[in-house]
Order: sequence, then C-alpha cells, then structure tokens
Amino acid sequence: MTQANEVLYDKSIEVCWSDCDANQHMRHSAYSDMCAHTRIGFLQKIGMDSDWFKKHGIGPVLFREQTEYFAELFMGEMVSVTVELGELTGSSKSVCWVNKLYKQNGDLAAKHQVVVGWMDIKLRKVVKLPSLIVAHGLKEQEAEVA
Repeated sequence: MTQANEVLYDKSIEVCWSDCDANQHMRHSAYSDMCAHTRIGFLQKIGMDSDWFKKHGIGPVLFREQTEYFAELFMGEMVSVTVELGELTGSSKSVCWVNKLYKQNGDLAAKHQVVVGWMDIKLRKVVKLPSLIVAHGLKEQEAEVA
C-alpha cells in the first residue's frame, strides 16, 4: 500500500495572468484548476489517457473537494503541485487524493483534497475503482473496470 504523503506525481505550473483576481493574487478557483490539471497528468502517466477512458466507458467524478490556503501565489510565480494519496475512504468505489501547492521558495501555499469516484458513462452509475488506480496505491481494495 502506498503511504499517505508519498508523492505519486508532481508538476510545475506557472501562475498566469488569467489565474489572478482583482487582489493581484491567484484566485481561489485557479488553485482547484491547477490541481485538476496535475491529477490528469498523473492519470496519463499511469496509462489512463483519453483513449483509455473511451475504451473503458468510464470517467472520473468528484464527490468532495476542499482547499486550505496558507500563502498567496502571484502572477509569474512557478508553483510545484503534487498528487499524494489521502486517507482511505472505506469504499472500493472512491479514492482520496491530496494535492499540495508549493511556492517557488518551497513554502506550502495550499492543500487541496478531493474524493474521486469512477462513473460508467452509459449506465450513469458509480463503479469500483479501475485496476490502474488500485495498482498505484490501493492494492488492498478490489477494483473492477466497467
């Protein structure tokens, strides 16, 4: 089992002008956007690209999303965003991932937590975790590809 706080994936992203608000810092929803972009990079890395999603007829769905903010991020700043395994959800149909956003100087700017499930696109029903997700951190939970 992958340990909580083990970095599964990380990505560097520049804060763009469109990520900022009238207060001249990164807007709250841009944190979520960066985290989603990083999680998609992780999924692609483990083989879950758009072709995989089409072939298996499933897609990710968010059940819960929460962000804690610790430091401002500003236009032009490079941000390091990680994907880490969060606490077990107690379900074979969801996984908790934690994204941490770090400033250029290494300070933690935010912690973003999501609980993600997988939906059969045709049946519109949540299914068990895909085996590729289980293989990357949740070995003791069973998986079933739709």
